[in-house]
Amino acid sequence: MKVVISYTKMKPEQHAEIDAAGKRVLEALERERPQGFLYAVCPFPNGENFVTVVITDDGVDNPLLALPEYQAFAAKFKSWLAEPPTVEQLTADISYRSF
Repeated sequence: MKVVISYTKMKPEQHAEIDAAGKRVLEALERERPQGFLYAVCPFPNGENFVTVVITDDGVDNPLLALPEYQAFAAKFKSWLAEPPTVEQLTADISYRSF
């Protein structure tokens, strides 16, 4: 299983736009229901920072990349940021029912 965690700080004035775009991505995932894939966005209380967690089973390609809603999100993503995101790619070695 592959785990990708990103920490993002957005421009405060972009909050409504990024939230709406994120909801469209979530609706697309709900519609498509990709197997072997988990996705979560966890906002911080300050309203500017959030952590995104993407988990794919071994041998599963990230289905976000094929979604038009995600492609639209990705096209604007850099313009919404206050600073570049920090991205870490991990492998879950020890896990008890956490994913």
